[in-house]
Amino acid sequence: MNFKLIVFSSLITALIGATIGFAIGGLSRPRFNSQIYRDIHRNYAVVGGVTGLIIGSCQESIRQMKKQRDEEEREGKEAGD
Repeated sequence: MNFKLIVFSSLITALIGATIGFAIGGLSRPRFNSQIYRDIHRNYAVVGGVTGLIIGSCQESIRQMKKQRDEEEREGKEAGD
């Protein structure tokens, strides 16, 4: 497995997730004034970033495992011919 590619993919999706979370947090301004609601866009950005990190790393890992399995099946068919 190519771990550099997994890290790159997870960082890119984390950046996208953080951007989406920041945008959602900015658009959904609550009307409440307590401390937890003042910096809600930062919380959404963190949650989006962590979610993107997890999804990106899982997606790229699955993609690489599928590629490896397909190569093994192809080698098995060529050896069986």
